[in-house]
Amino acid sequence: MMPGNLFRLELAAAFADRRRIVLRVSVSVLLGLPFILVDMPPNVKAAGIVMVILFTSFFGAAVGHAKLRADLRFDRLALLPTRRALLWLDLILASALARLGPTSIVLAGFLLINGQSLTARAVVVLFGLFCSSVVLLTLLGIGIGRIARNNGEVHLFGALAAGILACISGVTPLPRRLSWLAATMAWNPVARLHAMLTKLATGSIAVGLTELTFVSLMLGGIAVIVVLRWISGGAFKTKGVDARDIVVDNGAPLEA
Repeated sequence: MMPGNLFRLELAAAFADRRRIVLRVSVSVLLGLPFILVDMPPNVKAAGIVMVILFTSFFGAAVGHAKLRADLRFDRLALLPTRRALLWLDLILASALARLGPTSIVLAGFLLINGQSLTARAVVVLFGLFCSSVVLLTLLGIGIGRIARNNGEVHLFGALAAGILACISGVTPLPRRLSWLAATMAWNPVARLHAMLTKLATGSIAVGLTELTFVSLMLGGIAVIVVLRWISGGAFKTKGVDARDIVVDNGAPLEA
């Protein structure tokens, strides 16, 4: 594997352990099942699904990055001859893709059981909002994992941040005096995702051409970035560095 392709390296690590994959999917499905199968108001069901996505993506990224730092693996990855911006981009993309699978199963189950008046436009817009929400939550989660010093701090900061995100995204009802906290809902993908799921559950969904075009372009841009990072070997930040001299994990040198 080329030394600059941290994206493929992280994906390989994320999907190497089948037991962890099964556990991750099982936890997400178990958390989402009550909001899929139990008869509840549509807005409550949508809020529950969004909270599952929030906790799975946000907490998973925060705890994962905190563990990455605690194991000193991040320090070894930083030795790779690649630019720091690309290193962070690869970490975020790989972490987001690793968490996209379990939450997409929950979302698909919700649409299969509770979705009404599904159209191709609605599915495209919903998938775009879902992907952008997971990427945003992963980015914020990695940020929390970056500032936390130990496992206790990452859970504490993560719980506080998750509560704040739920409030400002309109997922958690707020009293009138605190309604200003939801001022970001217009451009917040998590809030838009919650509204979209509520509309799909009630059958009152209408997707405009402008929104469809914007989301399609956004999905296309994300897909292009992912493909480029998959096939790219990265941009070297130094010259004369032998990849065989770089230790990445378990004391094994990275293969050129």
